Amino acid sequence: MSSSEIAKPNLRTEAIAGITTFFTMAYIVVVNPSILSTPGTGMAFSGVLTATVLVCFVMTLFMGLYAKLPFAVAPGMGINAYFTFTIILTQKVWWQVALGIVFWAGVLFLIISVTPVRETIAKAIPTELRLGTAAGIGIFLTFIGLKNAGLIAADPVTFVKLGTLGVPALLTIMATAISPYPRQVAKSTAATIGSQWAKIRRVGVASCSK
Repeated sequence: MSSSEIAKPNLRTEAIAGITTFFTMAYIVVVNPSILSTPGTGMAFSGVLTATVLVCFVMTLFMGLYAKLPFAVAPGMGINAYFTFTIILTQKVWWQVALGIVFWAGVLFLIISVTPVRETIAKAIPTELRLGTAAGIGIFLTFIGLKNAGLIAADPVTFVKLGTLGVPALLTIMATAISPYPRQVAKSTAATIGSQWAKIRRVGVASCSK
């Protein structure tokens, strides 16, 4: 595709994309600290919340300014559950040591990324396995959300049973019911901003031509 065939970005498109992406992934700002500060980990909710916001902001900014890619970056919702429930709560690793493991894992991933090894590993994983892994992580996170909301509870016989319909469960049901509406509001708001900006530009161009 030649450069002349590539559509030039405009404010309306960028605003809709940005606001929609924000509302799509904003839940991570609360869910990630909630998982990492699970009782027994020793990590403070406020500290993890601050770190999550800073990581999302800085890395998304770098992705746009340096990599020139329209990708938003945020902590992974699968690895944080593994970090919390397997490494810390099951293996009894101190959270400080666990964060050190995450750091050196990041260094290793960086080294692999600048070599052909990354592409070789990615191509070696079957498509079915990748799809199954994504589905499994989604089901696992859904299970954690249902447990934290009180909709399900542990049972010594069946392992899982219906929980008590309390305030957290009702709030979860209400939030799920109204979740589609913020995206519609974001799209309409972005469309309004884009149309108003286009009018301002047209008026400015007309004034300059006179």
